[in-house]
Amino acid sequence: MNKRISLNVNSVFCFALLCLALLFGGCTLSPLVEFKNEGNPLIRHIYTADPSARVFGDKLYLYTSHDRDGTDNNAHFDMTDWHVFSTSDLNSWVDHGAFFSLDDVSWASKQAWAPDAVERNGKYYFYYPVEQAKIGVAVSDSPTSGFVDPLGKPLIDKTGNEQLIGNEPIDPAILIDDDGQSYLYFGCRDARVVKLKDNMIELGGDIQPLQINGIEHFTEKTGGGWYGEGPWIFKRGDYYYYMYSNGWEKNTTLVYAMATNPLGPFDYVGEVMTPVGAGTSHGSITEFNNKWYVFYHSKLLSKNSKQRSVHFDEIQFDKRGKIIPLIYQQPKL
Repeated sequence: MNKRISLNVNSVFCFALLCLALLFGGCTLSPLVEFKNEGNPLIRHIYTADPSARVFGDKLYLYTSHDRDGTDNNAHFDMTDWHVFSTSDLNSWVDHGAFFSLDDVSWASKQAWAPDAVERNGKYYFYYPVEQAKIGVAVSDSPTSGFVDPLGKPLIDKTGNEQLIGNEPIDPAILIDDDGQSYLYFGCRDARVVKLKDNMIELGGDIQPLQINGIEHFTEKTGGGWYGEGPWIFKRGDYYYYMYSNGWEKNTTLVYAMATNPLGPFDYVGEVMTPVGAGTSHGSITEFNNKWYVFYHSKLLSKNSKQRSVHFDEIQFDKRGKIIPLIYQQPKL
């Protein structure tokens, strides 16, 4: 009898501690969801978009924005949190839940859009755009939880910034180059880049336009190499690859340019993949277990451009280092 009472008391005590942690811990705790890769779309239990694929150690981590299950009341993609997923083999996956949200950001209240994350010196840095005008950074000792805002303000803010006239500072993408210098790429309708300091939470110079040669004759309607948004940057061999979305029309897809310097100028090459029919298809490219993959989103499950789903496919490079365009084939559900 006494033993049963003791267990109940301990259970109540543990429950109380959990409640206190949730109340004062400053972060959202979400249950883990394990699932298998059943083909595209990869993530089916929630709506996700804008996948940022990063390899830390022997695992691949996927940082995504999180579309609402219902309507956003015409609030222009007014999402409120971000999810992170992990895998060791691309077959078995874990959804670590909403690891960071607008509740963790004192200076923002809407539009939790396309993120990115990197690791440096044992710390994980999460970069996120909000309110269609600001980019923040959060830091943690773990890639899946415990992120906090070290600045208490945006890292980049369009308000009153003459360097950002005509630009929407959204869709951050990070490159840590071989020499240790880090760069932040971002921008809608106008590509921008800025160096970061070694601490990864301060700008290391002025924001600069990113020149992409060979796209001057393209327009938002024609697509082609026109710069829309959704940048992604990676290095392979001697080349830097700058991928982006060429707009928001039905024929929009992921395209790319190449350079031998991270600050450019870049030369437009062509499509990464044929159109998916889901707006930007915003995505990322990474190498994992000696193969290269492109991650992107579609509206296949919902048929709604505001309820998207993450896909991924293997890609190949030719002998010149150029991406062999992926022919998108719509999966049969």
